[in-house]
Amino acid sequence: MTQWVGRLFGLEDVSKIHSWDISFAAAWARTYPVLLLFAVIGVVVLGVLYYLRYQSVARHFGRDVMAFLRAFLLLLLLLIFAEPVISMKLTEHPKPLLLVLFDGSDSMNIQDRLSDEVKAELTAVIPDVASLDKPTRLDLIRQTLEGPGKETLAALKERVRIRAYVMDRSDRVREIDAANISTNLVAEGQVTALGNALRDLSARHKGPLLAGLVVFSDFDKNAGTDPIAAARELEAPVFTVGVAPKEVVDVAVSISAPPVLKNGVEATVTVHLRQSGLQARTARVTLMARRLGSIAGSEVQSTPVPASAPRLVELRSAEVDVEMPFKPTISGRYQMEVRVDAFPEEVLIENNVADRELTVRDDSLKLFFVEDEPSWEWRFIKEVFHRDEMIGREGFRTFLRAADYNVRRSNLLFEENLLPSRAEFFANDVILLSDVPEDLLTDRFQDMLEEYVKKFGGGLVVIAGPRYGISELNKTRIGDMLPVVVEPGSRAKDSSFRLQITPEAAGYSFMQLGADERESRVAWGNLGKLQWYQPVLRAHPLATVLATHPSERCIDNQSLQPIIATRRVEKGEVVYIGFNEMWRLRRMYGEAYYKQFWGQMIYRLGLGRALGSRKRFVVSTDRPVYQSGDRVRVTVEAYSLSFDSLNSEKLSARLVTPDESAGEGRRETEVSIPKSRGSTVFETTFPVYASGVHRLLVRDPETGDEFESTFKVAPLTIERRSASRNLGLQQALANETGGKAYELHQFSQLVTDLPSLRVEEITEHTMPLWNTWLVLILAILLMFAEWTTRKLMNLR
Repeated sequence: MTQWVGRLFGLEDVSKIHSWDISFAAAWARTYPVLLLFAVIGVVVLGVLYYLRYQSVARHFGRDVMAFLRAFLLLLLLLIFAEPVISMKLTEHPKPLLLVLFDGSDSMNIQDRLSDEVKAELTAVIPDVASLDKPTRLDLIRQTLEGPGKETLAALKERVRIRAYVMDRSDRVREIDAANISTNLVAEGQVTALGNALRDLSARHKGPLLAGLVVFSDFDKNAGTDPIAAARELEAPVFTVGVAPKEVVDVAVSISAPPVLKNGVEATVTVHLRQSGLQARTARVTLMARRLGSIAGSEVQSTPVPASAPRLVELRSAEVDVEMPFKPTISGRYQMEVRVDAFPEEVLIENNVADRELTVRDDSLKLFFVEDEPSWEWRFIKEVFHRDEMIGREGFRTFLRAADYNVRRSNLLFEENLLPSRAEFFANDVILLSDVPEDLLTDRFQDMLEEYVKKFGGGLVVIAGPRYGISELNKTRIGDMLPVVVEPGSRAKDSSFRLQITPEAAGYSFMQLGADERESRVAWGNLGKLQWYQPVLRAHPLATVLATHPSERCIDNQSLQPIIATRRVEKGEVVYIGFNEMWRLRRMYGEAYYKQFWGQMIYRLGLGRALGSRKRFVVSTDRPVYQSGDRVRVTVEAYSLSFDSLNSEKLSARLVTPDESAGEGRRETEVSIPKSRGSTVFETTFPVYASGVHRLLVRDPETGDEFESTFKVAPLTIERRSASRNLGLQQALANETGGKAYELHQFSQLVTDLPSLRVEEITEHTMPLWNTWLVLILAILLMFAEWTTRKLMNLR
């Protein structure tokens, strides 16, 4: 009976009715129940009177039956107008929910070369697989679901409710019709953000009704959060179905090199090779270089030229690193390109080429150290960078107020004045400010330093000292840029402690000392116990704290005192160090860790920005890669030679685009870039269509030099950089969640492997009674019974 009641109201597997109540939804019946009572009495009396008084021809028994039927029918109609509803508290056992997620990224459009063995396996789910001509991975999924896989889905639907989704966006999934999956599958996503997709599904469906998740993919995760952690959040088994051969023949290449090189000094470019199916084969690697539009005024190149002799590399493992020398002879900006000759059986050849941009400088990186009087930190930093190839004696300058005036004038190490010309000041790559008194921080120095960081993307390091501390920066524009909030009047505080490195430090290269995490812990331990630190009120809300005091707390009495912290300030970055004894890293191990700390920090702050005189003329596009038909937005931030506003209403540029129909394979177009915002920003947009590398060369009206920015219009997405299936991730997702990993031809096993899940759920339902099948059938039966009785009584 209980099951029957549940089916009557469209409820699944009702085992118990705890309580029920009937009420009326119509406003007149709910507001005036007395009116409803009188209406009930009225229609009953009306039905009885009709037959007892006006149908006297009928026999007595027949009149009574018809009077009852007519009164009951009128009463039913009245109740329908009153809109009765029933509220019930039930124990249900609904069908569990099974989610099916399909990879909709561009890698599903890859056409794999299927071996005879793979074709034989796929025959179980795709009977005519041998007739398919270069099927894509998405084709194999469609064919599976339209063949025997349809029976598998039908068998699953007997036990569970299926919801289908496609992973074709970077931040969320898209639901498709579970009844027509194969016709709704497309592969247009630009990344495989598997972790984000699982997290989105968890937010939508996590709960006791979730029986599991089935994922069809090649599992080549290349964006988003960690899929394993996101899968655990589902709290349900994940069944993974691999949709690519276990091993494809492919080699992919990437390149890493220092972002800045010194002209005439040989450097090493590292080429990373990743291969599958090519074990023990030999690859030919070529390193090329193309000189871009340069501030040095040198001739630009249209095509890359060899930068190093080609290398033959034996592919002895899945990943191979090759070091190739590169010795630049002309300063400027270069696009380094590495190529690996394609193998005949490769699935993808688009990922056989990689490039990156670097800068070659004649001059050194420029460091400016401001100090009141010599300290151990000042001495050791000076010695370290004097021996650095990218800085040297010509790149390190200092203003030391305690130095003799004649020494400051005669020694090239010292700056005679704290504030040189604007051009000289803004040419610095990193400025270090350590333990200076307030009277040294003039308004003009604060103005220029603030402009240097915020507008020109300069790097600033503030080092607390025991004499003045950073309280001197309170209520200054410099203090406003710090990663910490300064406590007025505070001084160094004695406290014997060991520096505590935070988890956030892992994302900053200068906090990683040595070759690995273990060595980094040893190096920081070598710092020993510090005897003092500079207390602050708290860390700035936008700061990242990299090291703290182990026990001393901020004003909130919860967060630990920050000792090393960093903060982005508009275009620049400011690093704060709450003591000036990093030189203690030199103990036992010499200057290796000390040089690594300061070197990586200086390179981060100095090389991550527009370099040298490029600070005053920066050309950028809104994206590095475009699709055909997209519009490119070009932004140029330009200043005069004295770093003031540029006296020009527009800039002229040349756009060099690939053109196979042209004799040299390229076409030039003149582009005008009008002034857009303020007095220094120029912007324009234009469409691009031809695939390949596009070069935009913007002319500096003051020097005549051309500044180049490159971007790509190509079909190669991040999805095409690797053709291999990530078997490790596929298996880990299944193992970590209690699921199982399958090949595509094993999909039917899910029917038996899916655990039985019987969910007991106590729910409350409020459902209308007046529009149910029960009421309709009852009304029809009453009318039919009355009509039959009238005929039997010979009434019209």
